[in-house]
Amino acid sequence: MPGTHTMPASTPALVPEPALRPVPLSGPGVELSAWARLFTDGDALVLRYRGFFGGRSEKRYPLSGPQGISRALLIVPRGEVAQVHPEAGELRLLNPAGRPVARLLPNRWLPSGRVGIPIEEAARISGALALLDAAGVPVKRADATDLATPREPGRRETALVLRPGPQLPGWYAALRVTAGCLWLLAMSVALFSGGSLPGWVLMAAVTAFAAPAARLVLRGIAAVRNRSAARLGPPPLAEIRPHPGRPDPGAAFTAPTKRFLTRAVLRVFPGELSLVDQYGSDARRPLTGPAAPEALVRLTGPDGRPVGVRLRYSSGLSEPLGAWADWFAGPGGEDAWQRLRDVLPLPCEDAEVSGRALADPDLVRGPGAVAPTPHAGAARRAAYFPTSVAKGSSTALMAAGSYFSLQFATTVVDDAPGVARIAVLLGLTGLALQFVPWCWHHLTSRLHFERPISWNNPAQSALPQKERPHRWTSPNSV
Repeated sequence: MPGTHTMPASTPALVPEPALRPVPLSGPGVELSAWARLFTDGDALVLRYRGFFGGRSEKRYPLSGPQGISRALLIVPRGEVAQVHPEAGELRLLNPAGRPVARLLPNRWLPSGRVGIPIEEAARISGALALLDAAGVPVKRADATDLATPREPGRRETALVLRPGPQLPGWYAALRVTAGCLWLLAMSVALFSGGSLPGWVLMAAVTAFAAPAARLVLRGIAAVRNRSAARLGPPPLAEIRPHPGRPDPGAAFTAPTKRFLTRAVLRVFPGELSLVDQYGSDARRPLTGPAAPEALVRLTGPDGRPVGVRLRYSSGLSEPLGAWADWFAGPGGEDAWQRLRDVLPLPCEDAEVSGRALADPDLVRGPGAVAPTPHAGAARRAAYFPTSVAKGSSTALMAAGSYFSLQFATTVVDDAPGVARIAVLLGLTGLALQFVPWCWHHLTSRLHFERPISWNNPAQSALPQKERPHRWTSPNSV
């Protein structure tokens, strides 16, 4: 059985290559970009992940012995599933007896954040195949005989997945679900009983208050842990902030916003490249090992002017980092580009692209690139604190629960005035915990973050004039 233990906070995040890095996440998920890894130390596959209570944990899967990983099956979807969900499939890690030890879903370990990648391509570009090769685990494409093998029970199948951890820690989701069920029970009893039930009204008020209070606590914890995650490894060798040039009036994207200027940053660590977007998501790519890029490429148009920056890999795949106009076309941009070239341990090359290729929006601002969001409304939605299991209706449901605390307090004011006062207090506080962050988010977004920089003011057109040390933060709604 794999061993699990919790790691001390001071454990460095550096791991041997090749190593898998998770899909970049914002908010509480930023910590996973620095911590979560899947790598081998020669004796075992080691998974660093977030535990149920948010702790940084480590699990080992031995590579020898009767319960160790001896081989892997690449399961590729077929038929209609392959057409609708090409990303379906997995790498199933088996012991010598053919029983599954773990399941690896490469699409959860793509630092570029690209979605819908066919499983075979995802296994390659994520570094999963290189990792298993380094661990001495042979990989075989599953055939009909392998697919006919009975699967494990559903709960065990889920438990076998090698995941970096949820964006929101497990305790938060469990608390929200439990509080929601208890609130629904209490409200149903209080609503259909037709009488005065102070105990049930109090339960409804407490459970309705638990959700917004837990989210406020989680925001504080996330901010602290994201900052502590920045100290796990060595400091960056260089930090490159955007130096945007004056936008082309015919361009599809508007002028860069203050959110993009103040939040986006490109950092070079020893052995790692970090690209943080304007919402805090941190995409990390290795600079050494078989999954590392081969070169940093500056794309130039037919007129010879730079248009974008990409990473080129030995497989022929290339990934955009950003448009030249967003990062290096403004005052100080050439110095920033030279600083990036000097510190990045990759050869730099120029590649000319045709005018037809420039018409492809994914060329310089495609998946994995960091670019200003074209619409302020889209930026505000993307900057929201991550939703719970209730998805987009999370805030509305919490506000409704607090409102009903006020409404049902009136039904027990005569029989239990103390309970009524507590219900009113919890309801008002719960509403405040909903609307104050929401109003702050929208006001700061409309008045500051989503405002484009002014090109009429020379002082503003040169933003940012100096590089500032980057502090790890959650999105502005945290």
